[in-house]
Amino acid sequence: MSEVLTGILAILQAIVPSLTSSAVVQQVINALIQVIPVLVKEAQDLMPMVKNIIAALSSNPASTADQLATLKALDQLTDSAFEAAAAKAQAEDAAAGAS
Repeated sequence: MSEVLTGILAILQAIVPSLTSSAVVQQVINALIQVIPVLVKEAQDLMPMVKNIIAALSSNPASTADQLATLKALDQLTDSAFEAAAAKAQAEDAAAGAS
């Protein structure tokens, strides 16, 4: 599964700088909305790629104000989900060490 996600994210990263249509920007945002929960559960090491895509879309002149607001929310969601997953992993490690 991780290889598939890596491939999808690599393609998105490659095409984001060349996007000139807000409709296509929206399609990428919709894809990110669907993939972020999977990444948090399955492949946290791919989160930097998502952050790069969000940053590139945020600086893309084709992005509308609504899309920029959605991207900002996605960025915050990504940060909080990653922090929650890291805290959970630390708690599990601490519990395992105490056993």
